[in-house]
Amino acid sequence: MTPDVSLPTHQPRTIASELESFLADMQRERGLSPNTITSYRCDLRTAAAAIRGPLETITTADIKRFLDSRDEQPGTTNRRIASLGRFFRWSVSRGYTLHNPVEQVGARYHAEHRPQPIASEAERRALDAAIAACAQPYRLIFTLLREIGIRTDEVLNLNRGDVILEPGREVLLVRDSKSGAKRIVVLTPDAMPRSLRGLRSCVRELGDDVAPDTPLFRSSRGTRASYDTLHRRWVQICQQARLVDMVDGRETPRYTLHHLRHTAAAELIASYPEQVVRRILGHRDPRSTRRYAEIVRPDGQPARREQQAS
Repeated sequence: MTPDVSLPTHQPRTIASELESFLADMQRERGLSPNTITSYRCDLRTAAAAIRGPLETITTADIKRFLDSRDEQPGTTNRRIASLGRFFRWSVSRGYTLHNPVEQVGARYHAEHRPQPIASEAERRALDAAIAACAQPYRLIFTLLREIGIRTDEVLNLNRGDVILEPGREVLLVRDSKSGAKRIVVLTPDAMPRSLRGLRSCVRELGDDVAPDTPLFRSSRGTRASYDTLHRRWVQICQQARLVDMVDGRETPRYTLHHLRHTAAAELIASYPEQVVRRILGHRDPRSTRRYAEIVRPDGQPARREQQAS
């Protein structure tokens, strides 16, 4: 009589089953801060409790139903979209699913949502002076955030091979923190002079024999500069610029690192067409860029630099 031998059954991969593997890969390959890893874990655990099917069967409609069921503030919803988007991009790269269902999910906004650039010229000058006095590599990191407006983790993830400074072709290859794809950010001497000077100096110091995947910004230990250290430096910058307020008896920075992105975007939109600024900032939704135009150019008329018209 033939014995009854049961073949092992394949357990389907789900958000819950692959969550920790994803986080381990992100921490090892991207050098993400513990706070970012904790945020991803929280978002993905919440999603895993509601979306339990195999990864390859999860649809855009499933993602939207989950987000709508939470009835959360737009900022929280957008963070969950970003976390799920990165998780599914990782799943596609591993072959666990053929598509990313989050690609068709748009960001959420408050009806009254408006960017918050640093409005005071005196405060911007004080901040710029404090950044100029900061030690490297943090001086250049803050300069890129302040002048170009790319996201913090996009700056920290830059490698030597992402910097191209050929005459007439000065660009950064920025890995978008939300889509994962690389985009080209053109560096112009009129709008980004300090960034260009700093990058040229940084590249010279690194030398010509470094590998393209060498981190552009490294800590004193030789590892990739971390968000936590950058934030501590930011607190010092704000203290030096006297941009702090007393909150519960403690000095607290008046502005966050993200205010640098808002401020840079507002300055760029005052001089460049929306589609150009959108590419620099990496906005998927053109409405995100248009909000800067609405606060800087109330008449809605596009502005262009003089050399563009010539």
